[in-house]
Amino acid sequence: MKKLANIVTDLLILVLFAALAGILILKLVYGMEMKVVLTGSMEPELPVGSLLMISPVSYEEIQIGDDITFVRDESLTLVTHRVIKKDDETRHITTQGIANNTPDNPTRYENIVGKVVYHIPYLGYLAIWTSTLQGKIIAGIIIAALVAFSLLFSDEDKKNAPDSPTIKGGNHNERKN
Repeated sequence: MKKLANIVTDLLILVLFAALAGILILKLVYGMEMKVVLTGSMEPELPVGSLLMISPVSYEEIQIGDDITFVRDESLTLVTHRVIKKDDETRHITTQGIANNTPDNPTRYENIVGKVVYHIPYLGYLAIWTSTLQGKIIAGIIIAALVAFSLLFSDEDKKNAPDSPTIKGGNHNERKN
């Protein structure tokens, strides 16, 4: 049972560090950002609580039908909606939420954060929770507990293991005739 617990905690720690490394690689190498869907304007395709992976994109790469994230107003409100029209002359893009009846006001290309390349439903709730002080504290306690649990069981395994193999049968330098 202890070995199973040790394997599970080691696996959880490994998954945690792999996820953190993946996030850093996406951010540093590819310039991707992660945002959370907070409203139902893009449901059912992007449910509330989805974690969005957003990649920077040139104006030319944006196509009608793409889901993009942009700054809506002076208060820096971020919105993710679907592109329904492009004006190449003014470089304005018109979007609309899937669940909305009317299009948004056109936005300039300079206001675009990027294009949604991937989303993970409901994982955004975890991102929101861990961004709060309470969530950070609890997440830290969980991580510390996993590490302590893993170290505790690995020490137990070492204590129970023999220091050196025991050999029965007396002196090994003796020859049997």
